[in-house]
Amino acid sequence: MKTPAQLILLCFAAAGCTAGPPPEAKASAAGAVRCIPLDQVIARRLSGPASVDFEMLGGITYRNQLASACPGLGRLGESAVVAVTAGAETGSLCAGDRVKIFDPVEVKATGLETYPSCQLGKFSAMSAATGAKH
Repeated sequence: MKTPAQLILLCFAAAGCTAGPPPEAKASAAGAVRCIPLDQVIARRLSGPASVDFEMLGGITYRNQLASACPGLGRLGESAVVAVTAGAETGSLCAGDRVKIFDPVEVKATGLETYPSCQLGKFSAMSAATGAKH
């Protein structure tokens, strides 16, 4: 026979198992999300000639495959800076918004206007351990 304390613990354990997944898990299970909260972004970096990684508070990283070609990204490499040029008004960074990707040294000589504005695509959650898409 179970004591009242054991029954209470059993109820809490069962309730924990039936709770829904956290919002981040729902987003990653769906494959891609359209927007990410701008105030949760703690780092951004170029992750190839056509994609940008956005590291979020809580450890999730979203990879954004740019919606269209953005000239000159291949030569920038890991020193590139990703500057958000849209989304501040809404608090979210969404597919269709634009970012500037530039070399921090070159921009001092040439100015930010010389670098292309790149259009974002959808965001896919990445696995922290492997960098693979969820």
